[in-house]
Amino acid sequence: MPMQILQLTTRIAIWSTAVIVLTATAFAQGQAIPIANAGFESDVLGCAPSGGSNPCFDPVIPGWSVIGRASTFKPSTGPGGVFPGGIPGGVNVAAVGDQSGGGVITQDLGFAPLANTTYTLTVSVGQRADSPLTAYAVELLVGTTSVASDTTLRPAAGTFALDTVTYNSGSFPGIAHLFIRLSASGGGQADFDQVALNASSGAITQILPQLAFVVVWYTGLYFTNITSTPVSFTVSFIGDDGNPLTIPALGASSMTVNLAARGTALTEIPNAGPLVQGYVSAALPAGVTAYGVFRQSVGGINDQEAVVPLSRTTATTSTLLFDDTKYVTGVAVVNLASVSATISVVARDNQGNTIGISNIALAGHAKRAVVLRDLPGLAGVAGSLGSVDFTASIGNLAALGLRFDGAAFTSIPTSNR
Repeated sequence: MPMQILQLTTRIAIWSTAVIVLTATAFAQGQAIPIANAGFESDVLGCAPSGGSNPCFDPVIPGWSVIGRASTFKPSTGPGGVFPGGIPGGVNVAAVGDQSGGGVITQDLGFAPLANTTYTLTVSVGQRADSPLTAYAVELLVGTTSVASDTTLRPAAGTFALDTVTYNSGSFPGIAHLFIRLSASGGGQADFDQVALNASSGAITQILPQLAFVVVWYTGLYFTNITSTPVSFTVSFIGDDGNPLTIPALGASSMTVNLAARGTALTEIPNAGPLVQGYVSAALPAGVTAYGVFRQSVGGINDQEAVVPLSRTTATTSTLLFDDTKYVTGVAVVNLASVSATISVVARDNQGNTIGISNIALAGHAKRAVVLRDLPGLAGVAGSLGSVDFTASIGNLAALGLRFDGAAFTSIPTSNR
């Protein structure tokens, strides 16, 4: 590829891709979501608590849709009972699956997930003293898609253990309803009790406002869960026009990332095909950290990479240091407001003297990537060392840059206020 074309592709793709911004909204406290018949006590059974070959049960579970083998069950407790130590609450549980077949119970919560919200589902999972728990699943679904699940608990015979499943909705969760699904299979029975769901917006939505991939450019996203609890969250890919952007390598415009306790995941957008641009949104639960990697691959030279950590911002002004004495500075500026805004740009030299003023008009949630010195009024940046302020006329903004020295490049952080 001729150097002029390579440099142009570089400016289009990586200067824009370098920008990582974050917006966050948090509730002071979690919000409990009502669940119909959460403790399975709505069906009042007239029979005595029991187990074995003559159980006290009803194949109806009010508030839940039942498929296969499932029932409201009043188990015996105390010495000799199927749960000697008692059950988490009330007198009933949901018994799902048995030696004759598996079962599934689901509940439509009646609403679509809110954007940028963490949903935490807790369910007590029990294993009868007289019947094995072979395989089970606790899941949250959006429509027919499972977005978070767990199958790992193995409570001791005759006891319950608390299972926790976490789903982060991301910026664009869609309009399908949220469902709870509890199931068992494998010829055993799972007993469920005390279902609870809480929502909070304590998760932080981190955005890579410009995703670009083409033959010479690759983008990788690394996520790590530093907590001892498994988590799930959605990564969404959005085009410049705000509509879902299908990534050919993934075959979808979004994906669910499941991280085990202390787990790590890598999402790769390979360098292939014509230039495609957009951005990435990932609403990360507390305890999940992430960063991006941008790689340039050109025949005849070693691959060049830059690492950009995801960072939060509610800034109205971002200041970026530049050194255009021997290098070239590329910048990208993002309007985080939902309405149009004008970003004022003021460049100063190393003595603090103003050497150029410009403006960038941006629609809501739009961005612009440009060579700093190419902005109207900022020709004086060339050959200078100094700083540049980006200030939003309304709402918040984010800005970050890359400094190029031939084929080599590195990211430039900003100071935000």
